[in-house]
Amino acid sequence: MQKYVYVKVNDRRLRLSNLDKLIWPDEGITKAELIEYYYKISAYILKYLKDRPLTLRRCPDGIKGEIFIQKQKPEWTPDWVKTFPYFSKTLGKVVEYIVCNDLPTLIWLANLANVEFNPTLSRIDDFEHPDFIVFDLDPFEPANFEDAKDIAFIIRDGLKSLKIKSHVKTSGGTGLQIFVPIERKYTFEQTRNFVIKIAKMVEEVYPKALSAFLPYSERKGRVFIDPLQNSPTKTIIAAYSLKPLPKAPVSTPLEWKELDKVTDPKEFNINTIFERLKKKGDIFDKVLKEKQNLDKPFKELGIKI
Repeated sequence: MQKYVYVKVNDRRLRLSNLDKLIWPDEGITKAELIEYYYKISAYILKYLKDRPLTLRRCPDGIKGEIFIQKQKPEWTPDWVKTFPYFSKTLGKVVEYIVCNDLPTLIWLANLANVEFNPTLSRIDDFEHPDFIVFDLDPFEPANFEDAKDIAFIIRDGLKSLKIKSHVKTSGGTGLQIFVPIERKYTFEQTRNFVIKIAKMVEEVYPKALSAFLPYSERKGRVFIDPLQNSPTKTIIAAYSLKPLPKAPVSTPLEWKELDKVTDPKEFNINTIFERLKKKGDIFDKVLKEKQNLDKPFKELGIKI
């Protein structure tokens, strides 16, 4: 028999269900603990979700069951949940995305067993102009986290030579993501071209880096720097989001000076993240505050302004 619990979150009455369902069966982590995590992390994660359409990653049968990647809002979405309609050229239809701007929406999504929150790089008030450029580093075995780190430092130093500030976080898996906060004046085509040019330069000095799309079989042993993440409807895991992987890892912001010492990104997980936040606070909020003008480096790299 299905069990329900009714809770009041701010001014909303929510019905929570199947709270004893194991989401991480090997770790014994239930849906109740998943919901509790997002309740406790809400002050940190909500600012990275605000006004950004979401791709959901739902695990109603736990991380070992089928994982649903969902852009279209569910049919049963409450009318108080904010949504954003956007015409998808790929699908040839309007997709109505969920936008998570408040705690009730966050808890409602967690109750849907949405483990991972993936927002867009731009906001709904000006969807064609991103707030960030992202270098998404994805290792293909036998390439690993150490290779991703090596490439991240090369990119950091290259950006620094262009007088560009950057910030890094784990993906929750074996990858890394470098965020470059920018003024909201550049198109996705410009930011994507910027990533392509930097990635090609990295590939020249570090052969394990991969700057071009190849079949998956040909990516083996290399770290792909994915330029298409810099596109309007592409989404990337939010800082402080959980990942549906063993040990319940969290996408965690790092200081550049500590990255070299990190050997296993799973050390940042549902059980350790709050102690880290207690010690360091949110070191990633600079990506929301810094607004860098890239006219000069774009011109140097031959990118039209």
